[in-house]
Amino acid sequence: MAAIIRTLVFVLLAAGPAFAGVAAARGKPSALSRAPVSGLGSVLGATKFAPLSGPNLSAGRGIMLSVLDPASGINAAHILAQPALPLAAPQTEATAVLPALESLESDSRAAGQGAQSSTLSRFYDQDGRRPAAVDAAPASAAVLGDFADKFRVPYAPRGQVDLARVRPGHTPGMKHKAKAAAQLEADKKKIFDLQNKLMAEGQRSILVILQGMDTSGKDGVIRWVIAGLNPLGLKATAFKKPTPKEARHHYLWRIRQALPAPGQIGVFSRSQYEDILVPEVYETLPRSVVEARYEEINEFEKKLAAKGVTILKFYLGISKDEQKIRLEDRRDNPVKRHKLSLADLESRKRWDEFQDAYGKVLARTSTPWAPWHVIPANKKWYRNYAVGRILRETLEAMDPRFPRPAFDPEKVVIPD
Repeated sequence: MAAIIRTLVFVLLAAGPAFAGVAAARGKPSALSRAPVSGLGSVLGATKFAPLSGPNLSAGRGIMLSVLDPASGINAAHILAQPALPLAAPQTEATAVLPALESLESDSRAAGQGAQSSTLSRFYDQDGRRPAAVDAAPASAAVLGDFADKFRVPYAPRGQVDLARVRPGHTPGMKHKAKAAAQLEADKKKIFDLQNKLMAEGQRSILVILQGMDTSGKDGVIRWVIAGLNPLGLKATAFKKPTPKEARHHYLWRIRQALPAPGQIGVFSRSQYEDILVPEVYETLPRSVVEARYEEINEFEKKLAAKGVTILKFYLGISKDEQKIRLEDRRDNPVKRHKLSLADLESRKRWDEFQDAYGKVLARTSTPWAPWHVIPANKKWYRNYAVGRILRETLEAMDPRFPRPAFDPEKVVIPD
């Protein structure tokens, strides 16, 4: 009898997500669908869940959810599908329906494979051991702090972030420009100290990727946040249209040439993601080729993380009106006129197409080992403050240390 009772308990636990999905499909909010989440809420406003019907429910693969802006009901991070739990993985303190939103940093979703994917610390077998089948993120997966959580994009391998819902003028966590500037200076000093330890340690590195529409402030972040660091430990690269030599190689070839060495902080102004965005918008490559690049880049970044590279990706979000103001400033200011490009104007004509393309990139490549952060960038002071805060949090979590000498310094006699 006891064995029968235990079996029934495990069956009920494993069926929990399915029951929640049925309730959601009938329009009844369950306790699971009301669970709080973090992520883009600070930028998009208070988030809520909306159950969706679809093949995954009938196929027993779990529940499909969207993050919505309550003011409009427009999708912000479309269709997140969570596979059903296996019988041997009873749930603990939190349900397994929403791990991709609640604890993205250790989610190991296998896109479209129906494989186990959740927060590892919440998945145990019947003996309390972690199942060996669940793959952890690489040891150097980006460590996300409390501030970074405000901007982190949920990973949705077939999803899309609706950037129309992002508020580029919002300043979560900081309302005063002068206070932000003072905090940025303090953060830069701390980053400088930690960078020196990272250099001395010589084992790990950081790769900062900056993406955004033209005039969003990629160069500005480098100037105001990165430029004050030790130049010996920096490697900054601005990627433009591929040269004839670069075009003869695989698109990741030039990216590999610019990667930071162990002990360095690397910064990319634009990156490998241009090789999805441009052909996506201008339709210069077959659809199948473009689609394959999402997973190819995810795997490329996963290998980097496994080698000790912590990857921080920032999308600097500005409004179309703000971009027009900045382009007019480039046109009218002789000091900035060299930055104005006719190609930028052509890209502006395709604003909506680029926003859609970015929405796919952000959702489909915000992996546990290389998450995206959507930074409101209409206010330049806030953009710099936010990136600086997240970089400091990341370095503090990495906790680089000066190596111990192989000898006793107190016994060393300095010759005259």
